[in-house]
Amino acid sequence: VIHGGMNFDLRKLSVEYLTSLPFDGCAVGGSLGKDRKELIELLHFTMPLIPREKPVHLLGIADLESLEGAVPTGVDTFDSCYPTRMARHGHLLTRQGRLKMPKRKYDMDYGPIDDECTCFTCQNHTRAYINHLLKAKEPVAGTLCTIHNLQFMNDRMKKFRQDILDGHI
Repeated sequence: VIHGGMNFDLRKLSVEYLTSLPFDGCAVGGSLGKDRKELIELLHFTMPLIPREKPVHLLGIADLESLEGAVPTGVDTFDSCYPTRMARHGHLLTRQGRLKMPKRKYDMDYGPIDDECTCFTCQNHTRAYINHLLKAKEPVAGTLCTIHNLQFMNDRMKKFRQDILDGHI
C-alpha cells in the first residue's frame, strides 16, 4: 500500500520502494486527504509515478463523486462500504440521482427504483413497497436496497470501462 499522507515527497518514496518489489499490483491508501479535492490532487500526483502495467487499487473510496475524479487518473479498482451503507439507511442510487426513503411521497409510487435498472429489486418491487418495508423497519428492506445499489455500482463501473475503451476517459 502506497502511504505518505498528503506529503508528496513521502508518497513518491513509497511509490519508488513498493514498485521496486515483485508485487502483482499496488494500492493507494493511508490518509487520502481531508476532502475529495485533496484526494483527487493526491491521485493526480501519485498515479503518474506508478507503472501502468500492473493494476492500481484505491483503498476504501468508492462514492460516486470520488469515482468520477479517480477513474480518469488511472485507478483500476475500488472497495468501499458506500453502496451497502447507503442502502441500509434507505438511500437508493439511481441514474436520476439519489432517492432518500422512507418518505411519504413514495407511498403510492408504483414504479421501480430506477427505470433502467435490471436488478431483482427493480424488476420485482415498486418504490411504494420498498418505502413501506423501510417504514416498517423490515430487515428485508436493507437486503433489497443493497441488491439495487450494488447493481447500480456495477452498471456505473461498466459505463466507466466502456468510456475508457471509447476514448472518452
